[in-house]
Amino acid sequence: MKITSIKNILTGLALCILFTSCESELDMPPVDEFSPDNVIQSQEGLEALLFSAYQFDNAGETVKDEILINEVTTDIGFVRQGAVEREMKPFLDFNWDASVPKFDQVFWIPRYRAIRDANTVLENIENSPVSEEAKALITAEARYLRAAQYAFLYRYFGVVPLRTTTDLEAQPQELSLPSEEEFLTFVETELREATTDLLPPSEQTQRGRATKGHSLAILAKFLLQTKQWAKVAEVTEMIMDLNYYELYPDYRATFFVENEGNREIIVTWSLTNEQGFGNQYQNGAFPPGFMEAEAIPEFTWTSAMANWATQFSIRDDFYDSFDAGDDRKQTIIESYTNLGGNTVNLRGTADNTRSLKYFDNDQVGNFAGSDHPYIRYADILLARAEALNQLNGPTQEALDLVNTVRTRSVDDPYTLAVVGNKDSFNDIILQERGWEFFSEGKRREDLVRHGKLIEYAQQRGVNAREFQHYFPYPQAELNANPALEQRNGY
Repeated sequence: MKITSIKNILTGLALCILFTSCESELDMPPVDEFSPDNVIQSQEGLEALLFSAYQFDNAGETVKDEILINEVTTDIGFVRQGAVEREMKPFLDFNWDASVPKFDQVFWIPRYRAIRDANTVLENIENSPVSEEAKALITAEARYLRAAQYAFLYRYFGVVPLRTTTDLEAQPQELSLPSEEEFLTFVETELREATTDLLPPSEQTQRGRATKGHSLAILAKFLLQTKQWAKVAEVTEMIMDLNYYELYPDYRATFFVENEGNREIIVTWSLTNEQGFGNQYQNGAFPPGFMEAEAIPEFTWTSAMANWATQFSIRDDFYDSFDAGDDRKQTIIESYTNLGGNTVNLRGTADNTRSLKYFDNDQVGNFAGSDHPYIRYADILLARAEALNQLNGPTQEALDLVNTVRTRSVDDPYTLAVVGNKDSFNDIILQERGWEFFSEGKRREDLVRHGKLIEYAQQRGVNAREFQHYFPYPQAELNANPALEQRNGY
């Protein structure tokens, strides 16, 4: 059967499912097109609403913000010049407050819109005359999508209001914050139960649509972030037991557009080279006048592509931390040929090497079609290694998991003697995660979990404070919801 991509479905829905209001999510009931008297009377209608939730779950043009915010706050990323530098300045300096627009526009509103759509599906599906089999699958997808948003939001804000209905007048308690235990239990339960009825990844014909792998991967990362080590070990083993996912043989080629859908990518934000659905990260990573680079011979800039004045770059200390023979380093260029045919050395300026991980030879203007991998199988293997180390210290299994990821790119495996004790092995795993996942927006959450975010920022001379492990709740949401109290410190 032909495999279709959910990104194509989302593109088709864009014209009929376009929410651009900046109005608070609290005041946004489902629009008329999604009322029970209209589309929610058929499987097609339910799926249209479900795909609307996928649209908001899919990052689209906010990919650059997702990556940048999670890296300029860490030891990996840097931004200079232009409008994006101004937007990222609060994050570079750890000088943000609740009024920063990105908190609402990038992180909060799209996720609660996906939650709203998932809730509308769940509230209406029982009265819809579709088969029991279809009901079970659509219900599982809606529960997965809703829980995945809460897992996403937790990375940035910690506990947030748990909305399980669109009727907030009938359930006003859903405007206030649940306890940490209630929140963690809800997300875990929803993802575990969704897994039961979701399709195995081998049976899903629409790439990007939820499978058992999706729900288990989101759950594994959520449990990792909340340091539930035994459960991380359990769920990562369940993912491995699906006997579907594997590392792609070539690290750099894992991210090529032509290799999208490979079995390393578990959860992805599916992007296309068109407005509203494009990956904009590469525009800022191109150095001035970029044409080509010897390190990446497959790729050449064309006049059809954008090259922004803003410069997204990699910090020198991180770039220099790679082993010389590490293939992962090849994705980052330190020199290039410009449009005039001259060789430019990027190392002449501090913190100026460039990650070209998302190059798309068919990019149109601002929009590349390179997918942003949200969770890769490499992430699951390293998550399992971290959990096993936390439970039992260095073991051969944990070491083998790290080496499986590492030796794809560098022929220098670790030994038990080298990794030392639990603490030193934990540091090695964190370092490997940095080398493996740069430009994928994971570094901030990793440093938070390892207790290094504030420490590393202070080492860079930044006035970072302990409460900044989490971002503040957006001011617009506080204004709209009197039951929501700001986090301590903000």
